[in-house]
Amino acid sequence: MSETTNKFERLMNLVAFLLASREPVPFATIRKTVVGYNDQAREDAVEKRFDRDKKELREIGIPVEYVSSDERGRDGYFIPLDDYFHHDLDLSDDEAALLVVLANAARGSTDAISSNLRSALLKMAIDSPLEEEMQQAVSQRRLSSFSRGKRDRAVLDHLDALVAAVASRREVAFRYKKVGVNSATQRTVHPYGLWYREGEWYVVGLDLDRDDVRQFKVVRIQGAVKTKRGRGADFKVPAGFDIEQYTEREPWEYAAGKKEWAEILFDRDVAFMVRERMRRDHEFVERPDGSGVLRIKVKRSDQTHQQLLHMLGAYSGQCAVLKPKWLRQQAIAQLEELRARYD
Repeated sequence: MSETTNKFERLMNLVAFLLASREPVPFATIRKTVVGYNDQAREDAVEKRFDRDKKELREIGIPVEYVSSDERGRDGYFIPLDDYFHHDLDLSDDEAALLVVLANAARGSTDAISSNLRSALLKMAIDSPLEEEMQQAVSQRRLSSFSRGKRDRAVLDHLDALVAAVASRREVAFRYKKVGVNSATQRTVHPYGLWYREGEWYVVGLDLDRDDVRQFKVVRIQGAVKTKRGRGADFKVPAGFDIEQYTEREPWEYAAGKKEWAEILFDRDVAFMVRERMRRDHEFVERPDGSGVLRIKVKRSDQTHQQLLHMLGAYSGQCAVLKPKWLRQQAIAQLEELRARYD
C-alpha cells in the first residue's frame, strides 16, 4: 500500500483498472484494489480524492460513469468503451510514422504503462490504412527515434518528469542552456504542454522569472527536472491556451520588441522547396524567372542573423537577405567573418 503515489500514476492506475473490468466496479472495490486509493487515509478523504480524479478525467475526455443497476443488477463505476476508444482512424503516413517513433522511444522501459502504451501506439499505426511501404516500415521497426545514448536517456528522464508535471499542473525548475550562451540559467516554469517537432521534444509554459510564456527544447535542459513539492495543482492553464501558437514560433521570433517583415530571395533551383515548407504566417512571392522572395516576421536582436543564417545554410548559398537593412548588414558581416576565418 502506498500513500505517496503521484496523481498522474494514480489516474493511470484507475483508468487501466476500469478498462480491464468486465462489469461496473463499486467504490469499495476500487478503495481496496487500485494503488493510489488503497492507502491508510480516512475513508472520506479517499472519497474526495476519487471525486476530484473523476472530474479531472472527464475534463480530458475520459468518461468515468456510474450505474446504479445494470441489466444484471450490478452497480458501480465504469468507462464506456464506445466513448473511450476511437473507431474511424485515418492517419497520414507522417502521423503513423510519429506514432511508431513514440512507440520505439518507449522500448527501453519495462513498466506496465510503457508496455501498454507501446502496444497501443503500434496498433494505432498499423490499424490505419497505410501504403504498403509504410506498413513494412512499421512491421520491420525501421522507424526509430532515440539511439539510447547518454543524450537520449537524459531526454527521456526529463520527459518522465515533465509529462507528470503537465498532467498534474505542478511547477517545475531546471537549468537551461540557450543557443550561443556559455552557461545554463535557472528557470522556474508552469508547464502547460509538451510537443514534438522534427525529432525533438519541447515544453511550453509560463517562465516565472521572465513573466512570459516560453518554449524550451528538452535536450537543452541540464541536470534534473525538479517538481515542486506539495499537493494539488500549482497553476491553471489559461483559458483559450493554444499550444500551436507557440509550437510554430521560430528562434528569431523570441527577442523582445516589435516584429517586422524580412525578405529573403531564393534562386529558382530551391524556391520550390521553400514554398513547400512555408508556415501559415509566411508569404512567398514567385518571380517570372522561377526564383522567389520569402517574407517572414522577425524581431531585432544581436542573435537574429545567426539564428536565421542557420536555417538558410541548408540552401547552399542560393539565397540572399534583402530586407530589413539591419538584418542584411548582420548577415553580410557574419559571412565575411566566416570567409576570413577559412580563407
